[in-house]
Amino acid sequence: MVNPLKAFINNSKNPSVNLGVIDSSTPFPIREAFRTLYTDVLYLNIEDKCKKIAITSAIPGEGKTTVATNLAVSIAHNADDKRVLLIDTDMRKPKVATSFGINKMTHGLSEFLAGIDDTPNFINVPQHRITVLTSGGMNKNPTKLISSKRMAELITFCEQYFDYIIIDTPPINVVSDALLLHDKINGYIVAVKSDFSNINYVSECIERLNRIEAEIFGIVLNSHSLKGGRSKYGNYTKYDYSSSSSR
Repeated sequence: MVNPLKAFINNSKNPSVNLGVIDSSTPFPIREAFRTLYTDVLYLNIEDKCKKIAITSAIPGEGKTTVATNLAVSIAHNADDKRVLLIDTDMRKPKVATSFGINKMTHGLSEFLAGIDDTPNFINVPQHRITVLTSGGMNKNPTKLISSKRMAELITFCEQYFDYIIIDTPPINVVSDALLLHDKINGYIVAVKSDFSNINYVSECIERLNRIEAEIFGIVLNSHSLKGGRSKYGNYTKYDYSSSSSR
């Protein structure tokens, strides 16, 4: 694979829209929560020089993209000497591009895995000090792309140039894409949402990860009210997520 790093540095884009991405205007408790998550990740027992962590959830709407993007940003801002890559592998309902104000039609992971692009279209986001590889355009068979040799080669390549690779994945109870990454990464963090997540769905997600003997680093509770309160539970259907959507 041709080294694309010089290319993305010289042709970096500077998205101006940050939807749900922490910055100096974010309330302190939220920033501090993600800084604490960064600290927890920093001390994970991972021997690899490049730590590769997938963020997933049981069902849609539990905030996995919020956790993935803000964990990546927190690492970059709290560890100045670390190079951080955020990859969106959710090629069905991607959100990373929108979070950083990147055009949804921009080539990304799917174009590289499908062989349309010779090199990954890494995008530098200087204000957050991270590099992003968006999901790219819609593909008819994202599961096949995720399980491809080209995906394994991409992770191996990126390990040479980044200290952290944070991967946003589809929900585990809906499609198998996230599970297919288990032999390419160090482990998973599961996102759950206050007043939304269902304990039975979360248990099913954990059981699926345990079945493949995946490393589960922890569960992150997000959208929790600072005022406290009792949790409610939401419902979901597999059809809602697997149905096609326009880009």
